[in-house]
Amino acid sequence: MSPRARGRPHKFGRPGRVLALTLPEDAVESLRQIHADPAWAIVTLTEKAAGQKPPAARPRPLIELAELSPRLSLIVVDPASFRNLPGIAVIRMSPTAAFLAFDGAGGIANLEVAIGDRLAEPHLRPREREHLEQALQEVRGWRRSRNLKVSTRSIVVVESRRRARKRVSSGD
Repeated sequence: MSPRARGRPHKFGRPGRVLALTLPEDAVESLRQIHADPAWAIVTLTEKAAGQKPPAARPRPLIELAELSPRLSLIVVDPASFRNLPGIAVIRMSPTAAFLAFDGAGGIANLEVAIGDRLAEPHLRPREREHLEQALQEVRGWRRSRNLKVSTRSIVVVESRRRARKRVSSGD
């Protein structure tokens, strides 16, 4: 694990503030046409209107330890790079971030084996193979690290049985 600053990095490369906004559904959909993350879309639009060059979105690592507390981290992955791992569920938190959960009992060694098994498949695209090889090295490093203790916890996932219906506005 490489040393890095504590806590989550700034989303836009500079300090930010959390805002709660209520926007019409069509405005949200328009923002998502600009960027999957509406916050990035808003920043892009405001900087464009001010004649500034928008900051480049820092690419999220394929796999990383996201600190939950000073001693507790969660493995966070790029969901597109971790499809079809045997016995591993990818739980999306956003379009670009997910955490991993085992379909049954498992641990970090099982994750390492699942990635290795996927790498053994002959039909992988070169980019997918590169991503999985990078992830395998990271996971192996975490497993072997004397500075990390890896434990497995169960999670509860609640899934809707039907698709969410669009809300009909009464003209708020």
